[in-house]
Formats: sequence, C-alpha cells, structure tokens
Amino acid sequence: MENYEQIVVLIIVFSASFITWKLVKDFYKTKIHMIFAHLIAIATASFMLLSTMFLFMPKNYVKGQTAEVELSFISIIIVIAMVGIIYFFFKYIPSKDK
Repeated sequence: MENYEQIVVLIIVFSASFITWKLVKDFYKTKIHMIFAHLIAIATASFMLLSTMFLFMPKNYVKGQTAEVELSFISIIIVIAMVGIIYFFFKYIPSKDK
C-alpha cells in the first residue's frame, strides 16, 4: 500500500479539526447563541485544518514529482500540542472554574 502516508495524514488532520470544532462549539454554546457558536467553531476548525495540512506539506514540493505529504514525528507532536493547548483553554480551565 503506497498511499498509507496520505491516509494517516488525512486521519490526523480531520481528527484534529473535528476535536477543535467540538471543543470550541461546546465552549461557546453556553455563552452565546448556538448558531454563532457553530460558526465560530467552523472557522476555528478550518484554520486547524489548514495549519495541520501545511505542517505535513513537503518543503520542496513539485507537483507530480515529489510526495504530496511528508509524515514526520515532529509534525505529529506539533499537532498533538496544538490540540492539547486548545483542550486546555476551552475545556480544562472552564471546567476547573465551576
């Protein structure tokens, strides 16, 4: 299976985006209207999707000649750190204050 890196990267990217969307939506739905909370969560998750895709993009990408994604340990650690920070600010701290 030659496309396993692309599949793994897509799973990581979509998982990080979904977790971000869920955390942000749950945080804002108690403070503002559900539609606005959903819109803010979609925008935040979109930025997460783009930023994680840029993390896995090869530095010297040439269309059709080089790999489309580059699976690296550092990129995975950075994605985990970003999701962890979002969890800390949107879930852990607010639940600690209650």
